[in-house]
Amino acid sequence: MGGRIILRPLAQIDSPILEILKQGLSQTFNCSVEIRALTLSLDDAYDLKRKQYLAPQLLSALRSFKMEPGDRCLGIVDVDLYSTGLNFIFGEADIGSGVAIVSLYRLRQEHYGLPQNAGLFRNRALKESVHELGHTYHLSHCADAKCVMHFSNSLADTDIKGTGFCKRCWQRLGEER
Repeated sequence: MGGRIILRPLAQIDSPILEILKQGLSQTFNCSVEIRALTLSLDDAYDLKRKQYLAPQLLSALRSFKMEPGDRCLGIVDVDLYSTGLNFIFGEADIGSGVAIVSLYRLRQEHYGLPQNAGLFRNRALKESVHELGHTYHLSHCADAKCVMHFSNSLADTDIKGTGFCKRCWQRLGEER
């Protein structure tokens, strides 16, 4: 398979989660994964009224960095993201450019006043990263609640689904690659 995945932390992100994502994404997509830190001001994407960051604006910034044909780029942030018409999002992808973004912010138990659970957090981060990168390979949302491409409207949805693709999505992924 051609191409690689470039993980782009857009601000300070803990190394352990980046390494877990690197390993998990490499195994899932059977390609090389590189971590290339990028210090990028998120200020332009901040909506003062909502106290959130507009994901499409951050995707636009990511698209401005050169990639080789077949590469995918996944921006990682630890801020609250939203997209027009939605209260919040875990991530978003721009299918045409091969660029996606994932926020770690709402994936932590602590965000909801619950005790920290590092294993659950890592699992959620990997699922959402695989999901958004799946969109960059032209996969749409899947009706199978266990498939990683199933839409997550809440963390309960994320927790139910697996980290892998169902048979149908796996076949479609093979066709796109």
